[in-house]
Amino acid sequence: MQPNNSREGRETRQYPLRMPPGWNPPVPAWVSVFDRNVRSVSMCVIGCQHQPDSDVSGFLRDLKTVGAGADIADFATCTDRDGLHQSVGILYWCDPIEAARWLDCDAYEAFWEKHTSPAVGYGVFREMMNIPLERSETLFSGPEHNHGMSQARTSIEGPVDRHMYWGGMRDRIPYSANDALDAGGPLRIVESGENRVVVEAHENLCVIRSGQDWSHTTGVQREEYLEQIEPVLRAGMDFLRDKGEEVDCYTCRYMRQLDGAFAPDERSFGLAYFRTMKDLEDWAEHHPTHLAIFNRFLEIAPKYGPGLQLRLWHEVSVLPAGNQLAEYVNCRPGTGLLAGVTMQMNTA
Repeated sequence: MQPNNSREGRETRQYPLRMPPGWNPPVPAWVSVFDRNVRSVSMCVIGCQHQPDSDVSGFLRDLKTVGAGADIADFATCTDRDGLHQSVGILYWCDPIEAARWLDCDAYEAFWEKHTSPAVGYGVFREMMNIPLERSETLFSGPEHNHGMSQARTSIEGPVDRHMYWGGMRDRIPYSANDALDAGGPLRIVESGENRVVVEAHENLCVIRSGQDWSHTTGVQREEYLEQIEPVLRAGMDFLRDKGEEVDCYTCRYMRQLDGAFAPDERSFGLAYFRTMKDLEDWAEHHPTHLAIFNRFLEIAPKYGPGLQLRLWHEVSVLPAGNQLAEYVNCRPGTGLLAGVTMQMNTA
């Protein structure tokens, strides 16, 4: 089968590329190619919000068991802006019909009912997204590794020229050729009760999952990442988590990925929801917290070329309106898209 996102003869653009003429990226990068029959990917972030000393291994084990039918299941944990921990599973399906069936199945409904009981002592949330591939893009620092939704790819394309300049993310999203990807209305609360809130996303909510894998680093390269790059990265993620309203970032989780036994491994990622792609672009291009990350990387990475041991990747999606829902039960008001609702109320 042919890949579904070959560029040959594909583009007729209303909005021009931002790539500079004659551009030659300072470091190489690759993009994922999915089977032509895969038109969209469903992504579901299911998690619990708990005290740092709480044992939520039962929640994670139950989610791993009930989510075994997903095409991909990643597990991770982070500290949120309230000082609580969020432990999550991120599940992907290449068939949205299968994802919908799973959300309606008896096993999942039993899992959700069990863990939304007030007796469990923690909050629970689920953020459900359907991502058309024409509205998404991926990027990898090397051709041999894959993460996130790209664990389901069929091949990889590259090195590509559309990266390492401001606007590269947008240029890699096919749908952006003829759409400005502006926000369409606000986040909406569509259901609420005493301890439960359901939020519907607006048109063109921008989701980024951007990861780091240092499990293959050794010697000087390992020291450079842990002592020079990671602290600057953490500062940027903390800014988005704690002061995201300044740049229209609804929420950011800087997460440590977990292995099969739910112990932290040597991978991390930021999972952030921005009001629009332009808001993400503006933070990336102009804000000192991201410029510090970008410049520190450029100080170190180019000298290694293809010998760079640090593995970097991201996936960026701009969601269409409709059937993009997030539900929060017994969660703090600043959790996930609830923080975005609060932001909107404060600026109204």
